[in-house]
Amino acid sequence: MTEPAAPEAEEAASEPEPAAPAATPAPRYPGPEFQALLLDPPLQTADLPGIGGRIRLSPEDFTVREIPAYGPDGRVGAHLLLTMHKRGLGSEDAIVELSRQTGIPRPEIGLAGLKDKDAVTEQWISVPFAAGPRLAEFSHPAITLGPAHPHGNKLRRGHLHGNHFTIVVRELAVSGEEAAQRIIAKRSRLAELGGLANLYGNQRLGDSGSNLRRGLEALAAGARRGRADFLLSAGQSALFNLYLLERRSRGLMRTVLAGDILKKTATGGLFECREPETDQARLDSGELGITGPMFGSKMRAPGPGTAADALEQEILELAGISSTTLKAFGNKVEGTRRPLQLPLVDLELALVPATETLPPGLSLQFSLPAGSYATVLLQELQGPR
Repeated sequence: MTEPAAPEAEEAASEPEPAAPAATPAPRYPGPEFQALLLDPPLQTADLPGIGGRIRLSPEDFTVREIPAYGPDGRVGAHLLLTMHKRGLGSEDAIVELSRQTGIPRPEIGLAGLKDKDAVTEQWISVPFAAGPRLAEFSHPAITLGPAHPHGNKLRRGHLHGNHFTIVVRELAVSGEEAAQRIIAKRSRLAELGGLANLYGNQRLGDSGSNLRRGLEALAAGARRGRADFLLSAGQSALFNLYLLERRSRGLMRTVLAGDILKKTATGGLFECREPETDQARLDSGELGITGPMFGSKMRAPGPGTAADALEQEILELAGISSTTLKAFGNKVEGTRRPLQLPLVDLELALVPATETLPPGLSLQFSLPAGSYATVLLQELQGPR
């Protein structure tokens, strides 16, 4: 943006006017270029041909099975854990229907995560132990409940290990056999690069960019009302994606910086890098991973004055967001750390024949940790188109 010209000095001034404070540079983001970058980020494997195709031609083509963080503990009297299998419904819509039919207040029904609407999904939920007999009365053509098991605690958001996906891509750009070979080549390249970029998908940012724009505005303004929870989360996600893409554009995805918050692969423990050379060797061996910022009031941040701190502060400045404003959110926006990359350890492929109504395709089976997006992987494999 061009700065407005400064007003001319008065000719009759007897002494120079005090210098005006330097104007705060207009943030580079959010703007059209920023939104385009986040909504359609460059592929890691853009030089390799993709498979093209379409997903979700039927709900059964997008199947998700939740991987729980723990099983029922058998403690009688508090809660029940059970699976909920649904087709063509969002998780919240399904829970509301369960509440309506059984009379269980919605706040008393727990779940670990939200699952896709245009899919067939299985996830764990919890209900109060006393509500067990009412579960037998529940009936819905798109929802099936599994056996209920005693458990001591209500299931909370985030209490899951990850999700297992079975996704069929149809209307491929090439034959199924050639598509499989292209995926194998892309998977090999991603492994060479250290893994899949752990970007947030457009489900969080909004296909048109409205969620990311309003989310960043809410973070900058300190907004806390109405749909602020959802929008603030979208703003945090946009900042994380920006951090990842900026770091990638500078060739730093696999370079440990002083101050980086690193995650131990075996235990998940976090610590700050104080010896980059030592930790670089551990990163290269797979022992460690680099995390990026989900900015918030209580996020673990790099030490002041470190290279990692400078980069994170630069991202906030680019977005026009103040650290002071983030701290003022308190428990509303606590923040956390998120791995920059994901290894692909269990990707399996299988040809799928045509049906009476659907063309043939290629089935992809894989698992991702909680909070990671299958659509990000699919974009990498399907493109460039």
